[in-house]
Amino acid sequence: MGWRKKLVASLTRQSPKKILDLACGSGDVSLLLQKEFPSAEVIALDFCRPLLDQAKARGVKQTVEGDALNLSFPDQSMDAVTLAFGLRNFADRPKGLSEIHRVLQPGGVFALLEFSPPPFPWKFFWNFYLFHFMPWVAQLLNRQGDSFRYLARSISQFPTPSDLYHELHEAGLKLLFTRSMSLGLVRLTVTRKI
Repeated sequence: MGWRKKLVASLTRQSPKKILDLACGSGDVSLLLQKEFPSAEVIALDFCRPLLDQAKARGVKQTVEGDALNLSFPDQSMDAVTLAFGLRNFADRPKGLSEIHRVLQPGGVFALLEFSPPPFPWKFFWNFYLFHFMPWVAQLLNRQGDSFRYLARSISQFPTPSDLYHELHEAGLKLLFTRSMSLGLVRLTVTRKI
């Protein structure tokens, strides 16, 4: 089962009726949510209109152009919020987490899928791969080396799991469970609004 499918599967016990998919991009998670929860209202939000247009063309039913740091939804209006590979790009993580907490109903679930700083001994190999090998290959093939350098920086600067749990707790989100995948390079974290 792929990473995004595991993210969606983490919500099945909750049977959410209204789900916000933050930083939805071209709609990969939103489409999986629509399939898994056909009677739920799935709202796909992103700040990038061309990506939302792609999501719509792929079959995402409801898209919203918006800012994850200033959500346009009422307090306690969502049963669940999902976020796949977007939290590390937030300009202000605590503000983003506060907004997620605000729009969740009491007991609502926030499911996060994110790259994680790799544990030892993988850190040395991963850093070489991310900072040197992949940017070189990307530059050679399609002149996208800078994009991979940004990816490497954003992953290496992301909080460790324990620091992330602290940030989530500070935002009023209680850890339900976490799952490390792909040798610790990707982590699924599921929380509930306190």
